[in-house]
Amino acid sequence: MKQLLTILLFPISLFAQQQVKTKATLESVTVYNNGAQLTHIGKVNLPAGTSEVVINNISGRVNENSIQVGVSSGVTILSVQFNKDFLNTDVANPEIKKLGDSVKIISNELIKTRNAKTIEEQTLVLLDENRKSGGTNSGTNVAELIKLADYYRTKNAEVRNTIAILTITEDKQNQKLTALQQQIAELRNNPNQQLGQLVLQLMAKENIDANYNVSYVTPSANWVASYDIKAMNISNPLGVVYKAAITQNTGLDWKKVKLALSTGNPNYNITAPVLNPWFVSTYQQQQLRIRGLSSPIADQNNNLNEVVVVSYAKAKRENLTGSVSTVNNYTSVNESQLGVTFNIDIPYDVNSDNKPHTVAFKEYEVPAKYKYYAAPKLSTDAYLLADVTDWEKLNLQAGNANIIFEGTYTGKSYIDPANILDTLSLSMGKDKKIIITKEKQQDFSNTKFVGTNKKQVFTYLIKIRNTKKESIDLSLKDQYPLSTESDIEIELLENSGAEVNKENGMLSWQLKIAPNETKTIKLSYSVKAPKSRIIAGL
Repeated sequence: MKQLLTILLFPISLFAQQQVKTKATLESVTVYNNGAQLTHIGKVNLPAGTSEVVINNISGRVNENSIQVGVSSGVTILSVQFNKDFLNTDVANPEIKKLGDSVKIISNELIKTRNAKTIEEQTLVLLDENRKSGGTNSGTNVAELIKLADYYRTKNAEVRNTIAILTITEDKQNQKLTALQQQIAELRNNPNQQLGQLVLQLMAKENIDANYNVSYVTPSANWVASYDIKAMNISNPLGVVYKAAITQNTGLDWKKVKLALSTGNPNYNITAPVLNPWFVSTYQQQQLRIRGLSSPIADQNNNLNEVVVVSYAKAKRENLTGSVSTVNNYTSVNESQLGVTFNIDIPYDVNSDNKPHTVAFKEYEVPAKYKYYAAPKLSTDAYLLADVTDWEKLNLQAGNANIIFEGTYTGKSYIDPANILDTLSLSMGKDKKIIITKEKQQDFSNTKFVGTNKKQVFTYLIKIRNTKKESIDLSLKDQYPLSTESDIEIELLENSGAEVNKENGMLSWQLKIAPNETKTIKLSYSVKAPKSRIIAGL
């Protein structure tokens, strides 16, 4: 009785488990600086009982711990499993399909070539057999033998030449077939093109058309910020076009998806930090000097070197009121404690090719205070700077910025919000209409010897000429040397009303220069030191 009961239950359990295949539709993607969250939706018809549902069209590179599945009420999820899906990868990849079609064509041609070669080889065997039988017949006369020999010679040569040609054709077809198969193998093994699938064990109380949604995080996507900084002139506000270069190799092409860009990161380390004992030790002073050698003059120059210098380049003129400005109507900003998310309501296509796809998603028009900056010790060019306050409201990320002034591309800059204080200062480029020179005045520069000391005087004239049609505000900076030794005395003799920072030797002038006006700044300082000392860095 028990054996009969087992036999009766076996087919019931066999047919209760049914496999249902469905293809998920990628609906939306949230791209992080390091990773992305993909959300799929779909619909599947489930019979009553337990079913195995295979969901295709999933990324092949998934953080399996992040997979979340939701189904309609009345359906219970028993298990979720992620697999690679090589079969559907071939179907989804048009290049693999194209190569597969070529393989079929070449394979058919190869079969025809081999068949033709076999027929010719059998013809050659038949000729040999006929030759032997003809030679053994007793009634054959000389004329017939000569005729038979000519026929055999001609036909044998023709067949052998045909076999040779077919052998060459067969070799070429084999080589081409091998190359196509290798290409297909490379594409199948390419992680950029691999798809995945989810296998769900579901239980339904009754027949139902169930909706489902799937979301997961993939590490194979990211976005990097970049900007177009535009200004028509120094009287207009500054235009900032916020762009994202999205790169993905999830194995799944994103077609007409709703994009969101987040400044957060899905891979947060959520483990609270634990402090361990902090031990210190000593080491010899000599090692400290070897590691810590530095020049105070070099340090001062480094401070002055914190000027953004952009290069000149030519590019097409671009209007500030371009088509990208309308994207503001489709982008909403959501701020949370974990970051800022830009939701874009325009459907986008981003292929899985590991190449950057640029998306302009936000444009700001911000007031800016324009001024010129010059440091003639390093460069005799004047740089136009645009100072922006309240820049925190722009939710900027670190990234390169294309500078476009008066409709002309002037070069690149870099925006790093982590190093910005109260004011974001952007270099808009060089202005050749502001002419700056710095010359040493030999008549006022000399060396005198007083006792065991020598005193050197250095005098410079800095001239700034404004050839523009409007007045300009110029922030001018220079410096004088500082001494770290007691027997070296440095005195600032003349600074033309500069703001002097005695701690770092910086001199600052805030100048307003009228059209066609020339301003002259005189800078003079002395250095007194023992005769036997050679001063480096002057």
